[in-house]
Amino acid sequence: MTDKELRKIMAESPEEGRRMLFDEYCGYVYAICANKLKNCGTKEDMEECLSDTFAAAFRYLDRCKDVEGDLRGIVGTIAKRTAISCFRRLSPKSDTTVSIDSDSFGEIASDNSVEESAERSLLNETVLNIINSLGEPDSAIIVYFYYYGMKTRQIASILKMSDTAVLKRLSRSRKKLKKLLSEAGITEEGYT
Repeated sequence: MTDKELRKIMAESPEEGRRMLFDEYCGYVYAICANKLKNCGTKEDMEECLSDTFAAAFRYLDRCKDVEGDLRGIVGTIAKRTAISCFRRLSPKSDTTVSIDSDSFGEIASDNSVEESAERSLLNETVLNIINSLGEPDSAIIVYFYYYGMKTRQIASILKMSDTAVLKRLSRSRKKLKKLLSEAGITEEGYT
């Protein structure tokens, strides 16, 4: 469904439009929320973040009806900001702030070098961009299956597809993804 069609439905029937917006971007938003909260939140926290994101998106779209722009970009930005706020709320402040004068300051040093972390972060971002280039629902299926370890039955339920359709799309997406990663110079040894 195009943004133009979705905006038309939202103008004619706000409730139906909201439902369709949720259905269209639920997987995308959940992936953003889960990625930001995976180290500090529970599944319930991720679902709450998902709900908060859509509540904020609905408020924004109701308030700014004349604003043009890519709905995926708008919803994605709201999701990232909501997830960051949730991350900050869930992260224990006492573990993240240490005085330089503290005796334990020297114990904070990481075993990982900054260079390795930066390279790893860049590699992750590149892989996620390639996954996103597959388009929906293929990118969501890959993220749910590989990043969150969901079964195809669970994915089918979330995306409102048959289990068989998810399996076929997963198989095709793997082949496309392998080719795209290879073209980008990313091998299985380079990404684990």
